[in-house]
Amino acid sequence: MKARFNGAAFTAVCMVACLLGCSEPVVPKPQGYPRLEFPAFNYTPYSHPCGIAFEVPVYGKIERIERAGDSSEACWFNCSLPRFSAKIHCTYMPLSSPADLTEYANDAHQMVFSHELKASGIETRAFSFPDHAVSGLLFRLSGPVASPVQFFATDSIRHFLRGSLYFDHSPNPDSLQPSLEHVKHDIVHLIETLEWTNTNSIP
Repeated sequence: MKARFNGAAFTAVCMVACLLGCSEPVVPKPQGYPRLEFPAFNYTPYSHPCGIAFEVPVYGKIERIERAGDSSEACWFNCSLPRFSAKIHCTYMPLSSPADLTEYANDAHQMVFSHELKASGIETRAFSFPDHAVSGLLFRLSGPVASPVQFFATDSIRHFLRGSLYFDHSPNPDSLQPSLEHVKHDIVHLIETLEWTNTNSIP
């Protein structure tokens, strides 16, 4: 007795084989980063004895830096942001001549472009606040750079302030991006509220 061919059973077997053979390969999930809760943008006035004033985040603090044996009139301080493991390193320098302005502006540009090898891009934005006699440049550096935001501000006559943002850990652009955007907002606010309070220190 010949075995009869069961068409329905054969079709079912083919369908199962196709389903098993067409299953998509397992793809690993991309690396994720924990969700961060950021503090609100609240600020408080600060006046530095060097002759400048600005507003700082309420979650930040100013660290004054004394350099023993330094006879220059420059002032160094950090705006520390422990919540973000970050510091804005600032240097204030009085101007006594147009040559000083040229020198300090060139130094600021050199500091920015010293990161050019690791930067995937450098965005430069000019700012000007005539009511406060404040103008300058804000630099945003993309990529795994040590200092992703830098700036300088001046009245072009008596005052010059330079700032550089540094994080206390390795510069991973993906993981730092949310924190970086928050701190950049704080830096812009510092610039927008900057005032020169010692206007008579240099003749």
